[in-house]
Amino acid sequence: MGAHHGAILRILRDDGPQSRAELARRTSLSPTALTHLTAHLLREGTVVELNQATAGDAPVGRPAIGVALVPDALSVVGVHIGAGTIDATITDLRAASKAMASQHFDTATSEPAAVIGMVVRIVEQLIKKAGVDRSRLIGLGLGVPGPVDTKRRRNLQSVNYDWKDVPFADELETALRMPVVVEHNVSAMALAESRYGIGRDTTALLYIYLRTGLGAGLVINGMPFRPGGYGAVELGHVQVVEDGERCACGNVGCLETFLSERALARAAHIDTPHPRRLLAAVEKYPDVWNAALRHLTTAIATATNLLNPDLIVFGGHLAEAPESFIDHIRRGVPPRVLPPMRDVLRVERSSLGPGAGAIGAAAAALDHFFYSGVSR
Repeated sequence: MGAHHGAILRILRDDGPQSRAELARRTSLSPTALTHLTAHLLREGTVVELNQATAGDAPVGRPAIGVALVPDALSVVGVHIGAGTIDATITDLRAASKAMASQHFDTATSEPAAVIGMVVRIVEQLIKKAGVDRSRLIGLGLGVPGPVDTKRRRNLQSVNYDWKDVPFADELETALRMPVVVEHNVSAMALAESRYGIGRDTTALLYIYLRTGLGAGLVINGMPFRPGGYGAVELGHVQVVEDGERCACGNVGCLETFLSERALARAAHIDTPHPRRLLAAVEKYPDVWNAALRHLTTAIATATNLLNPDLIVFGGHLAEAPESFIDHIRRGVPPRVLPPMRDVLRVERSSLGPGAGAIGAAAAALDHFFYSGVSR
């Protein structure tokens, strides 16, 4: 495949079936070149011909012969490594899940080799469960906690796991015999929300995710923003007070010292690991609740003034937050940002549902191995 194949596939993914004339116009290809390219995709089975009664594309009374994406033609694997949890999915070419699986593990024994072994086992089991032919699997996307290298093969650092320079792609490709791309996990979720979820019509989407820590990912004009080429927007490590608690990153007074799973659970006297409806429980403690809201509002307003997103999406515990929490952010942020952002900014819950991290990883794999036109 090549770049022109990728351009055709992206149009069919985003805008549905198209006539050849329209595809040629939108890709600036000659009709002959377009015919050759679509013929390749037809032989591969990733697109199919259909009749379209599209005005202007064919003589009166004769519907144009168009092409459409075949979402089930191929599949990808998406794996998200989170806080003591591995979530995995196999999706079609529109990131719709065919099967999902999860596994919890003890973060005290989370050496990279052990986690890689668990990923291999859960993926092998999932392939059998889904009944997917391995020859129709085009690759695996892995969402990791922390920045990745520019080639997207290594997890450079994970503060909460104390990982450094872990060669996930090399190890998983050897074990699973399929191509692997590594992405910062929240950036992957932002990509999925932009491609397939609530952010499809937005120019800039900022995805904010709360689990063990507070991470963020930014997609601008359909492309993940990778500051320094590494792909992590560390919103949780914005300093919000000068003399505060020591953060896992080594600084003091970071937003994560107020808004992280550990900080909130401790303040609300919750002992359950990774509790559900965490913010609903915290709402009963006004001091903790108000501090979290105040500092998050400040951080989001600062990020909005710097990055200019028109949509902010909440994931993880934030997606499950009481409506009062979301309402406070919607009221509190706009007066603190500059126009015209003040008038267009939206704050919404994630639309990805359960397994958002795995779906995000699958979206990264689809972008890298299929819609980019990279040869398979």
